[in-house]
Amino acid sequence: MKNITLCIVLFFCSFCNAQKWQPIYYIDYSYADRHLLRGGFEFIVMNDTHQNKLFLGTGYGIVNYNGKLHGIPDLHLSYNLGTVLFIKAGSSLYHAYSLAGISMLNTCDIGIGYSKSFNNSNVQIQGFTAGITFRLTNKENVYGRLKIGF
Repeated sequence: MKNITLCIVLFFCSFCNAQKWQPIYYIDYSYADRHLLRGGFEFIVMNDTHQNKLFLGTGYGIVNYNGKLHGIPDLHLSYNLGTVLFIKAGSSLYHAYSLAGISMLNTCDIGIGYSKSFNNSNVQIQGFTAGITFRLTNKENVYGRLKIGF
């Protein structure tokens, strides 16, 4: 499984370089009955004139369950409403989750939500979730603009 995930990540990296797309790097920490740390790439799927953005993200995370570290591939959609609010839904091999909260100019998202484990999963990640996501990129259209005055 680790080899397949590594091949997928390398494919995305080479695809992005070939298409001249620059990925948005993200690091995400969440807590739902246990600590979960993820990192990966996001791409802007939709960008409208009101600074609303839809991010598609893929990455890999680690979680400690029963004294062992488990790797968790991650896929999520994050819809940022302007530069103030966001809604996020994602899934891995072990659980599905959703979050809603405050976005700070699309650089940092802080939210709460719920995570539900799949019935046949080896790792149980379930319950109310609190999370924070940081985005890093030098693309100009990712971060929101702070408007002061008229």
